[in-house]
Parts: sequence; C-alpha cells; structure tokens
Amino acid sequence: MLLLPIATDAPLAHPPLATVGMVVATVLVYGAVGGGPTELNAGLWLDYGQGLHPFQWLSSNFVHRDLTHLLGNMAFLWVFGLIVEGKLGWAGFLGCYLGIGLVQSMLEQILTLGYAGPPFATGGASSAVFGIMAMAAIWAPANDIIFLVHANRLWFRSGFTTRVPVGGLALVYVGLNLLTWAYGGWVGLLHLSGAALGAPVAIALVRKGIVDCEGWDALTLLRHDRPSHFSELEEHRQAVREVARQRAGDAQRLADARQEFQKLLDAGDFVAVHALRPSLVDADGGVLLAEAHLRRLAFGLRDARAWPEAADVMEEYVRLYPLGAEGMRISLAHIRAGWLDQPHEALAVLDGLDEDHLTPDDVALAERIRRKARAMIVARSKSG
Repeated sequence: MLLLPIATDAPLAHPPLATVGMVVATVLVYGAVGGGPTELNAGLWLDYGQGLHPFQWLSSNFVHRDLTHLLGNMAFLWVFGLIVEGKLGWAGFLGCYLGIGLVQSMLEQILTLGYAGPPFATGGASSAVFGIMAMAAIWAPANDIIFLVHANRLWFRSGFTTRVPVGGLALVYVGLNLLTWAYGGWVGLLHLSGAALGAPVAIALVRKGIVDCEGWDALTLLRHDRPSHFSELEEHRQAVREVARQRAGDAQRLADARQEFQKLLDAGDFVAVHALRPSLVDADGGVLLAEAHLRRLAFGLRDARAWPEAADVMEEYVRLYPLGAEGMRISLAHIRAGWLDQPHEALAVLDGLDEDHLTPDDVALAERIRRKARAMIVARSKSG
C-alpha cells in the first residue's frame, strides 16, 4: 500500500516556490552524483571524526543513500513545506530549511569529532524535514494533510484520499523516532535534533507576530482551549442542518395551512378562514393570498356580518390592489360609516375613488355614504 502526501487544507498566503525549488535541486543532485557514499560524491557527505568541514554542513542535506530515502524525504518536504512557506514566504522558508539542516549537521560533526571507528558519514534531508515538520505542527496542528492511498489488495479500495491532522502526524513521527533512539538507533536522534531546532524557531516567529496563524497555532489552542478546526466545522454543519430542518418543517406547516385555508374557503366558513390567516405567513413574512382569495374573503366576512374583520381585509385589499378597487372602497366606506361608527375614516376611503370607473348606482351609493358620514360628524359636534 502506498501513502503519498499530496496537499494540505491549511490556509496559505504564499505559493510554494522555494519548496518546489528545494525538491527539484535535491532530485537533481541525486541524479548527478547518485546514492552513496561513492567515490563520486564522497566529499558531499558529513564525515565523522575527520575534522570540521563547513561545506559538508550544507551539502550533506542534498545527498541520499538510495531512491527510497530520497522520495520519502521529498514527499514530506513537499507537504510540510507547503505549510511553512505558505505562512512565511519563500525567503523565510529557505532560511529556516537550510539553516536547520546546516546547524544540525554542524552540531553533529562537532559532537562526533572524537569518533575513531571505521570511516563513516551521514547525509540526507531528514533532519531539516523534521525541523520543517515541527514548525508546521506548531503553526497548523488542527489542519489536515491529505494523503493519496493506493493499494493493489482486494480488501482495499484503490486510489482514494484520506486526511490526517498535521499535529497528530508529527506526534506519530516523533514517537517512532523516540522509540528508535531508545533502542539504540542513532538515526532517530538525528531526526529529533532537527525537530528540536525547528520548534523554537516556529514558536519565536508566532510570538513576535512575524507569522499569522489566525489563532489556530498550537500555542493559542492550548492557551484558550479553542475547539479544533474539525469540531468548529462540524458545529457549523449541524447548524446548517438544523436550519434546513426548520425550513422543511415550516414549509410543511405552510402547505398544511394552505390546504386547510382552501377547504374552509370552499365551505364558506369565512370567519375561520380569517382566523387561519396568521399561519399563512411564510418565512419571509409574506402572506400567501391571491387577489381572488382576498376579495372572496372580504365579501364573505361582510356577508357574515363580521364587520371589523371585513373592514381589515378590505383595507388590506385596497392597499395591495389599488387599481380597480373602487367597489371594494365603497363597501369599506359603507361598513365604516354604517356599522363601525367611523365617519371620518369612511370619508377618507371615499376620497380616493375614481368616479370615472363607477356605475351610476355606485356613484349614488357613494354619495349616500358621504351624506351619512357628514351627518354623523355634525351630530357628534352638536352633542359634544
């Protein structure tokens, strides 16, 4: 089974120019001098017990013992480099990557000056990659590294992707190398020394504000006990699902109310229809009543002698459908003057009439309502 790190979901402010450059340069060096150490590349490896060779402190990071060693380092340099360079920029990334590799190699060669065994040399980008890994884990512990999974086994589905948190993956590699070192593996200590150099650099850059992790760095997460990227995302998804469920419930209740409305309207129970109207308001506050339904309800309430309710519906009809509402205006004025004792309101309604669109009977009825309303006003003034 092949696990290949291919991407990350961490927010990145800079393209991976230097990361790609380092991968290409390391591959080109391997292609030029081959695995080793050999006679062709012997001077590039970090020698033990042969004095100090500053050039080797840098060159040893670009040589690898075989193709597997090279590809493994480059795969993780790519994905951890994406995060570090994405937050720091190409110049800062190069300084950190090459600086970690150079300092670790320098310390390694200094500490092995007393080596007196058979000729021995080390090389590879592993320590520098571990340093970059430590920086990525501090800056984006809750973000994911996306792996391409490929397997030629029947019980595996070939060619899918999976996600692993950056912080979790870093802890696994640190743990494995601690075990390697504990059981006498010198390589484990070399890798951990790279991580030990990268971690304080990452912490310092965050504290000085040179790198902005938007509050998702390990230091802030530990200090504020902030929920992880995954729990916050899941809470958002749950909130969206809850809104969707509420909207679905509202839509069903509205559909039921409209069905009941039509049933009562067909039965002529206009008072019950009017009582049902508040449940016909949709999520945006709109009342879903067609013009014909509103007209039928207004006159149905009038015929049922439900005067206040009829006046309210007629008022709404005139406001929503003013064109051609002369007959509705006359009926509204008639109710206000004749049964609701509202002569001023009746006159105000009649003032909006367009008598060019009235029949002679309507004109006569409107004039009778005006006379009655004026008489009511005069009678009130005398009694007052």
